[in-house]
Amino acid sequence: MLSNTRTALFSNVRGFATLRDSALKTNPKFLRQPEIVDTREFPEYSMINVCLQGYDFTPLESFQSYVHKIAKSFNFKVVDSYAVAAKTEKVLTYKPNSTVLSNQFELINYQRVVRIKDVPSVRLQLFIELLKNHVPSGVKITLKDHTKSDEDERYIPDLLLKEKQDELKMLDDPVIRKNLGWE
Repeated sequence: MLSNTRTALFSNVRGFATLRDSALKTNPKFLRQPEIVDTREFPEYSMINVCLQGYDFTPLESFQSYVHKIAKSFNFKVVDSYAVAAKTEKVLTYKPNSTVLSNQFELINYQRVVRIKDVPSVRLQLFIELLKNHVPSGVKITLKDHTKSDEDERYIPDLLLKEKQDELKMLDDPVIRKNLGWE
């Protein structure tokens, strides 16, 4: 009796298999997913300067390389990465309740700039949050649009060259030329 119930059970299972075989076969080329095109357009920032400032040179340099790598991993176009001339600040401390000088310090403020281009506004927020979470102590981050003054600040003026150019301009003056005996 037990063997009869087993055969009846197996024959029912085999019946399901034949039902699957009798179902319609579909061609796999008609089973593809439709292509989803994202038509949203997000505004892009044309050029952004990521300015890093700090009094300690070593963490500033390593964080600049980190910002550069992260910007590349976000598929931002890194246009330039450079150092700006260091600025020296003089700090004076006085004795309490007097004008007598207690100590004098010179603090050097280093600055590094990573310039990125064509930044989507959606990804910029994630980029800023990532930088804020990984900034080392003593480093200050500033993000701003690129301006002409940023480019001018990059270069150190050559004072000797300016002095010689002023001398050449003075030689064009007729009074000075007459005093030199050239006219």
